Amino acid sequence: MTGIGLFIVLVTLLTLQAACRGGAPERLASAAMLMATIATVLSNTAMAHAFRSVEWEVLWIDVSLLSGLVLIALFADRFWPMWVAALQGFAVAAHGARGIEPQLLPYSYWLVLGKLSYPMIAILCIAIERHQWRKRRGYPEAAWSRTAWPDHEPANGNGQSGALAIRIRTQDRGAQS
Repeated sequence: MTGIGLFIVLVTLLTLQAACRGGAPERLASAAMLMATIATVLSNTAMAHAFRSVEWEVLWIDVSLLSGLVLIALFADRFWPMWVAALQGFAVAAHGARGIEPQLLPYSYWLVLGKLSYPMIAILCIAIERHQWRKRRGYPEAAWSRTAWPDHEPANGNGQSGALAIRIRTQDRGAQS
């Protein structure tokens, strides 16, 4: 089995694992990685000339994946998306390095683009298992950060959001008068 075939199998298994055992951030990230993998394979038809210059199609796929992973990192109530987005950021930076320095060896360019995805898969596998670990122990775990939403106000002691609590208190004062 070729390296790309092995990688496709790994990402597909990761997506299945995330679908069965992961939370929403894990499912979204693995689906995004699978779509980016398929798009990269479909766009990279001229393998004979691959990595001799900037791979523009792969660059746009990598930028799209980076955007999705950054959005997940911004809104997920997890730490791992920041690591995965950072690794994808290195891959995007490699495209820039190749564009700035055309003398960069094609092997170096291929190595960065092709091999950074394996630690991303490992981090996501660990994240899925940690999600299951917390779930088995009954720890509360929100998939998305409540403080990430702009209209969120901190809860008061009654578990009500600040705006709701103010409205209720105002209505209570009107009823007491």
